[in-house]
Amino acid sequence: MLKDYRIMLVLAFAGLVFFGMSLLKEINLSFASHQKAYYKELGIEDFYVEIKQVNINAPGGGMVVDRCQSCHIGASNPDALNFDQPLAMHPPIVPGVENDPHEFGKIGCVVCHDGNGRALEKDDAHGEYHGWPFPLLAGELAQANCNRCHTMESGSLAGAEHYEKGRELFLEKACWGCHTIAGISSSSQAPELSNAGGKFSYEYLVESMVDPAANVANSKMPKFDWVDDAETVAALATYLKGQQKNRLRSDGQAPIGYSKPASEEQRLSEASAAAGRSLFAGVPVAGSLDRGGCINCHSFRNGNGVLSGGSVGPELTYAIRARGKEYVEDHIRNARVHVPDSIMPTFKDYNDAEIESLVKFLETLDYNPAAGLPGDKLFEMFCTSCHGEELDGRGRVSSMLDPLPRDFNRYQFVDTYEDRFAESISEGVNGTAMPAWNKILSKEQIASLIDYIKTQSLTGDKPFTRIKVELPKTGDPERMDYKEKGIELAIGDPIEGLAAFQKHCTSCHGKLANGKGPNAYLLEHPLPRNLLNKEFLNQTTMSDERLYQSILLGVAGTPMPAHDHLKDQTLLDLIAFIRANTTEEAK
Repeated sequence: MLKDYRIMLVLAFAGLVFFGMSLLKEINLSFASHQKAYYKELGIEDFYVEIKQVNINAPGGGMVVDRCQSCHIGASNPDALNFDQPLAMHPPIVPGVENDPHEFGKIGCVVCHDGNGRALEKDDAHGEYHGWPFPLLAGELAQANCNRCHTMESGSLAGAEHYEKGRELFLEKACWGCHTIAGISSSSQAPELSNAGGKFSYEYLVESMVDPAANVANSKMPKFDWVDDAETVAALATYLKGQQKNRLRSDGQAPIGYSKPASEEQRLSEASAAAGRSLFAGVPVAGSLDRGGCINCHSFRNGNGVLSGGSVGPELTYAIRARGKEYVEDHIRNARVHVPDSIMPTFKDYNDAEIESLVKFLETLDYNPAAGLPGDKLFEMFCTSCHGEELDGRGRVSSMLDPLPRDFNRYQFVDTYEDRFAESISEGVNGTAMPAWNKILSKEQIASLIDYIKTQSLTGDKPFTRIKVELPKTGDPERMDYKEKGIELAIGDPIEGLAAFQKHCTSCHGKLANGKGPNAYLLEHPLPRNLLNKEFLNQTTMSDERLYQSILLGVAGTPMPAHDHLKDQTLLDLIAFIRANTTEEAK
């Protein structure tokens, strides 16, 4: 019994100690010690410690509570200019003015700096703990919140130069081509950013640029070359943090973000190669939209063959010669006209003069490789960016292409389809990023390329022989008529083909036949074909016999398996279903 009383006595004493410690903490709050130090620096003896609170009315009847100046007590006092933090006067926000128009006694601190204005302890007040959505924005990062009060109708705001640089970079780096910000851009290729700052922290926005897959594992956003420039990323993230729908100005007239002056709305009326070069480089063009930036993704060679530009999209040195003007113009307006799975933005805001200017610039790119280059050098110059230095289909731009480039390390593919190489290189592969090279490379150079691919892919591997089969015709006997009932093949039925497709093909090719089935991204390179790709399936080389062989025997060197367990009638029905979706008349 005595032992139990001793335990209770120890617990009671411990509780008393903890109570005393918490009471002492309340008596000696950090803001109290800061205020005592502040008044001591000023030589004031008659003062009392208080919680200094600012209340700001927010739209919708809300209230922003700000107690920051309980610690930052000298924020508005010129006599505290040289005091140590947190007692010092806040430096002028607007440079070059005698009296800064910002009155911290009225607007507080969290309006500009975020953080947790209700808290009184440093870590809590700065929002430096897990789960708080608006951690402190220090220094020039606070310019992200200028938008809460200022509309910036003139296109600039004194004291917000870092934010304005981010706005210019958003246009220069062609972010507008994929992302919408109200009043700035209207693309729907990627998530809208009109409220990016309202949903995400500054750190999240930085991380999403530096490593797009960090927060969204299957993100299609490229990792641009400029993400290694910390200053560029910081300015862009500051601008994006400023995109917030909830503003302190509630007059209904203030647009979100930057509003272009009326003079910037003038459009380019006369096309020129010089204007196209500027648009390509993301340099403002007089009389045109302040937009462009193709160079962030695409590269090109000058007359000496020196390559410059981005490493995200295909090189464009040969684009006009390989594709033709009409194709390139269509591709800029909407890349999915010719390549349904292209991730290139839709530049629908360009007018005809701007698109023609870009084409005129691309027409000036006339570099040709030196005659007599061996196959390995030709492959390095023309093929590695997509097909990779190791011929594995994993070149520097491959991740941005859909369908992915061929993997030439799969000897079964090379051995089986060698006869198609010359045509694919010469004429290109419609519906994909593979262009026609017949106007740039001679037949001898194409032959040299094929020899190089063969020597690299077939060395040391056993020859692969594909069974030769022909497309059966209506009236032919059914291949799987094991009981010899005399079954004859009928013309393919697309309705029956749809039923067979849903039963046998959707796990890879998807229920919509677009190549995006649930297992598609679990397969080895290359991914399943998009069977809605009219450009690809309407090629002269894509015959019904080729489809039949691909389904029956599989596609050598790919995950496409043989379906020889299906009846020929089923295969004909499947082909009819595919054709019904991809003929030129199909809607």
